[in-house]
Amino acid sequence: MVKLFCAIVGVAGSAFSVRVDESDSVDDLKVMIKARKPDTIKGEADKLQLFLAKTADGKWLPSNDPDVVAMRSGAVSEKVQNLLNGQIDPAEEIADVFVPAPQKKEIHVLVVVPEGAVGSASETSKMDQVVQEVHEIGMSTQR
Repeated sequence: MVKLFCAIVGVAGSAFSVRVDESDSVDDLKVMIKARKPDTIKGEADKLQLFLAKTADGKWLPSNDPDVVAMRSGAVSEKVQNLLNGQIDPAEEIADVFVPAPQKKEIHVLVVVPEGAVGSASETSKMDQVVQEVHEIGMSTQR
């Protein structure tokens, strides 16, 4: 078993861990990620896009990196954006993808959830936008 730390890109919240066997596929990892975050991730697990959280020098992204800390509030820095190249092949085995072996205090997987498949905070923020728009329309018709 290997423990991987994941972060959902563009969604406020802390990184979370999932345990997978080295012989599992990346597709199995998607299923485990969705199962770990059912209130946050809606829709089918195979629609998730997974990216390695590796820096240009091949090292895993430290969990205390300022860009990772900013992700906790939903921010996506240019550094994180640049890591979203080359989606991990769902057919690959975990043992072949996660080299060097993941260590503590690192982020290993960046998760991108399809538009409309993010629950909780995203739904709340969309509802806030609708309420604001309705309020603005109401204010403009009163004038």
